[in-house]
Amino acid sequence: MAKLPAELAVLFEGDPAFDVVGAEPPYVVTPEWLDATKAKIADLVDRPTLGRVSASNKYFIEGSPLLVDTFYFVFKSLWPALGILVGGARNLHFLLLNQWREEQQEIDTDIANWRETGASFDIPYPLRRDRDSQEEVIRACREMLDLLIGIPGLEARRKAMASMLDHVLASPELLDLHLTQSRPAVLKRWIEEFGNDDIRQIYPNLSGNPLDLMVYGVNRLQAAYTRIAAVTPEAEKSFAEEIASLLQQIGRTDLPAGLSFSALGPSGTAEVQTTLETVKTRPDPAEWRRRRQAWMIRAVEAGAAYDAREYLAATYQVGASLNGLPDKAKASKELYMVAGFFRGLRDLHSFRPPKAVPTTIVEAEAPDKLRADVPVAGDPIADLNEMTGLGAVKARVHELVAEAKVAKLRAEAGLRLPKPMGHLVFSGNPGTGKTTVARILAEVYRDLGMLSSGHLVEVGRADLIASYIGQTAPRVTEVVERALGGVLFIDEAYSLFNTSGRDFGREAVATLIQLMETHRDNLVVVMAGYPNEMYSLVESNPGLKSRIRTFVNFPDYTDGELHRIFLQAAEQAGFVLGAGVSEQALATLHKAPRAPGFGNARTVRTLLERIATLQAVRLATLESPTMEQVRTIERSDVAELTDENLGDLPRHEDPRSELTAMTGLTEVKATVERLAAEAQADVLRSKAGMPPTERSRHMVFTGNPGTGKTTVARLLAEIYRDLGLLGVGHLVETSGNELMGQYVGQTSPKVKRLVEQALGGVLFIDEAYTLADARGYGAEALATLIKLMEEHREDLVVVLAGYTEPMEGLFLQNPGLRSRVPTTLEFPDYSSLELQEIFEYLSGKAGYLLADGVVERVGSLLDRIRHMAEFGNGRDVRNLFEATVSEQAVRIGALTDPSVDQLRELTPADVPADWQAKKAAGAVGFQVRK
Repeated sequence: MAKLPAELAVLFEGDPAFDVVGAEPPYVVTPEWLDATKAKIADLVDRPTLGRVSASNKYFIEGSPLLVDTFYFVFKSLWPALGILVGGARNLHFLLLNQWREEQQEIDTDIANWRETGASFDIPYPLRRDRDSQEEVIRACREMLDLLIGIPGLEARRKAMASMLDHVLASPELLDLHLTQSRPAVLKRWIEEFGNDDIRQIYPNLSGNPLDLMVYGVNRLQAAYTRIAAVTPEAEKSFAEEIASLLQQIGRTDLPAGLSFSALGPSGTAEVQTTLETVKTRPDPAEWRRRRQAWMIRAVEAGAAYDAREYLAATYQVGASLNGLPDKAKASKELYMVAGFFRGLRDLHSFRPPKAVPTTIVEAEAPDKLRADVPVAGDPIADLNEMTGLGAVKARVHELVAEAKVAKLRAEAGLRLPKPMGHLVFSGNPGTGKTTVARILAEVYRDLGMLSSGHLVEVGRADLIASYIGQTAPRVTEVVERALGGVLFIDEAYSLFNTSGRDFGREAVATLIQLMETHRDNLVVVMAGYPNEMYSLVESNPGLKSRIRTFVNFPDYTDGELHRIFLQAAEQAGFVLGAGVSEQALATLHKAPRAPGFGNARTVRTLLERIATLQAVRLATLESPTMEQVRTIERSDVAELTDENLGDLPRHEDPRSELTAMTGLTEVKATVERLAAEAQADVLRSKAGMPPTERSRHMVFTGNPGTGKTTVARLLAEIYRDLGLLGVGHLVETSGNELMGQYVGQTSPKVKRLVEQALGGVLFIDEAYTLADARGYGAEALATLIKLMEEHREDLVVVLAGYTEPMEGLFLQNPGLRSRVPTTLEFPDYSSLELQEIFEYLSGKAGYLLADGVVERVGSLLDRIRHMAEFGNGRDVRNLFEATVSEQAVRIGALTDPSVDQLRELTPADVPADWQAKKAAGAVGFQVRK
């Protein structure tokens, strides 16, 4: 038996090592080297003129030298593309920079832990617009490279990067390019300048073409595979068959273009295609990994330890490349074999055969199902923290992670407690990041050993419910089995529960509940959908409710957050924004109303697609546009946006103009204008550096039904949003009765849920006086509401609405409420003339023309009933209008061939003389026709 080479044995002997898995040995990080290098870095980065780290930096303490952040990117530029880093010092870049980090990086003693590197190449320093500072930054980067001399796995790239930086420093023309061009343009020049074969062999990802990286990886894999096959007694199998097997393992049944450019050549590529067409059955992924791990361990036994490491690294690199083609590389979890391989090496290293007994090495042990064969470098949490917005969501996920970490420590201490995972509900509008957070949570639970694989299976109603009796339960079972070890994400889960009983949704839910309990130790189910629908689903099913551990509400993005998402999306697409484009995009997003179902990040994607289309139309008029013109979005491209070419991107008008156009409500409008002026003054004072004015913006709307209270509340939300006082500016409507539960312990969570939905906007509580009912749970609801109103006063406005006298009773019962709701708006009943104007507005909006005498007849009819207690103001005018349209339909139905004018005209005879007011639901707000 060949012993493990001494330079690899250091991985298992307690010394911290930095190991780039491949053909080179690990690097032992001694305390002396670490301390000396840290001291040199401290001296090198201490250049105050180059700036300081800002508060937005996620890795380093605010105020740290800016070159600290630059060193981080210089070090990362030396990592191999799609590489594997192991060893206790695998996060060496953070160990060297610990003095500038709040979260200290520790030496990791678990050899099974590893991290993966990215696929893309980037220039490792920021671009400046000042020549002296730009040159100083690049020279500092060059000095940083000298501090990292001699680290195996990095040295070849260190030398190549040093030569590229030397070339930049020696070229005035290249330096000037850094000062005037965008980052994509500078990177393009780097690709042109350093695209020779020697550099491409060391940096196969430099060009950004995924085929370059794929071809490099396949050639590397073939060399390792050939050498291992020569020393291990394996069945005859060609390299083409190995590639075909790899494609099947990652789930690809097609042959990506470009393979023939690799060592396979055209004939080998044809053999891969033939194999894929012949072998239709995909092997069991776990069994495939176990066989490959065992083969690599046997190669180590045969003396080919470095070839085995090369095979492992190249398999991961090639698999990710093939998995992503024709787009950028995308890691496949089906190829995660690192932890199992290194546990096998550890066992091989520690094994001591008894004397006089022939030495026999067993195959590498199968991966431990409770230990993830995956990276555990904190990358999922970093991904979460990088997401725009979602502050409350991030905080809740961090709580779940903290629970999981403590559970892991308890398990290691011998305590036997259930895993603190549990199933979840993610509620929110589309495009708020629910699927992304579910994927991150799966990876975090995997890294902590809570889940065995950490993959995400995303399904909808159609994936779970069958069309025939007896098919639904097996379909649900198959989906759950596919998700075992990971997270099952069910989008629009509320659609499973169809109260009509005409489909098999109930059977799907019942089967799902049973399997959620059966597999609770190795499965997390996330049910996602709109807030109200999801809470209704859970409340309506006690079995489901008892298994849901946590509700996480995903709020809509604010305008500023959507703007940041737009800028990121444009940069990722390769666009460069011309002067004023960013501001125009923000203004366009500002016009998108926050109605239920608002698309959030999807709205941003729609906006960028429309702008790209308009840019294409402009470029088509140019005879031969330059590459710079193709990449640049100009102000005119955004200025051309209209309702027509924006398509499904909704827009709203100026809310203050809408308020002004409403019928009547003179005093209400004046009060709202005063509130808006106060708010605007507060914003200006804040910008001037004055201390903020302590002001409660919660209010009371009193008045009869149909007087425009809900409409004014919606416009007020948008006005406050436009002034920057509310982050989203949406309206959440509820009633006092909906805040109260039906049994002990139900009320407070209901109130909290509705407040969470309303954060960033206005919570409109109609018939709020019902909370004064001391016999029910009104007192508990009111107490919870008051507490939350105070906690969220900076980003929430609560409007309590109802009849005038009952609302006074509410304040008498709870005197403390008045101080928190200082503003009252009284909505008077509409006058006779205003009711007629509303009827005219409804008619015109619907496309009808009023004949002489109609308005007078309507006024006379409304005058008879508008003083009755049950009169609904604008709502009853709408009811009368609808009744009039129905009468007109009967009249024109008797005509043989009515003209267009006859179809559009409403006559006095159409107004029903016997019409009676009746109670009607729904908010009404009317505008005067212009």
